[in-house]
Amino acid sequence: MKRAFFLASILLTGLPVAQAEPRIQTNAEIAFLERTSLKAADEKCGYLTELERTALLSGQLQARGVLLRSGLAADAIDTAASEVTRFANLQACGEAAFVQSIQHLKNAFAAFIGTMVQDYPGRDRTWNASRSRWDTWRVVQTGSTDDYLFQFGLLAPDMSDPDAFPASFARPLDAPLPSKPFSLAVDLLLKPTDADPSKAQILIRNSQKLPDPWLGNLFSTEPSPPPRRMTRAFWPTSQTILTDEETGERRARFTFSADAIRAIEALDPREQFEIAIFPDARSSAQPVYLVVETGDFAAAHAFTKLPPL
Repeated sequence: MKRAFFLASILLTGLPVAQAEPRIQTNAEIAFLERTSLKAADEKCGYLTELERTALLSGQLQARGVLLRSGLAADAIDTAASEVTRFANLQACGEAAFVQSIQHLKNAFAAFIGTMVQDYPGRDRTWNASRSRWDTWRVVQTGSTDDYLFQFGLLAPDMSDPDAFPASFARPLDAPLPSKPFSLAVDLLLKPTDADPSKAQILIRNSQKLPDPWLGNLFSTEPSPPPRRMTRAFWPTSQTILTDEETGERRARFTFSADAIRAIEALDPREQFEIAIFPDARSSAQPVYLVVETGDFAAAHAFTKLPPL
């Protein structure tokens, strides 16, 4: 297995890299290559449980995001991944080095499964992930404009009685993955004088119009969402106004389909996308555009698929 890591490391480190913390980059390289090889070995030999497999995927995706943000080219990362995957597929099931690595992973997972919350920082924004049975959001990114303070991410599924959740499941090593899907949503905090928005849509790069990741304008070093004419629009499946009975605070909530979740997860972690908020039809105001950083959304989602605590 060391030979595969050596060859893949040459593929990764032989390319120019943007300014980044060297130790972080090196640690991410090692983590990504190890997790990719173990994922391939598990796909061939079935070493892992479904929970361990999900945690491994989360870690692999997070390491890949760190490498991309450090400046490594996506094709170099994918080539290195192909090398270690090819090596793993050439090994017989039960090969000693892989069995030892798998056991290390299982031991690490036994400790990791007790992790309730985790942050997934991107370039400018962070996804906050929670497996707490009491939290509203499983994965959430917070942002603001002159018009709105907003939260966007994955809502936790309803639990009939969170307090009745079995204490024996606090470290559910053999529990199944939860079957209830999460809902993708945006919450807008409304001021007392705000009219209710009429509709919203998520604007995500259309891969048929723009096959390559959109990392910003050609003459700018700052990331930006893709041109709107090059995006695919996702409309809400539901919308409602939530009012806090104690404070009177109002929130406009729009939820979206699982197709929108998959479209976000298909983006490059360095990309951005927009959420268009349309005013009441009787208003002369223009739509408001909220910018969201893709970041390690997919990794955070995988982490929160583990059983709630």
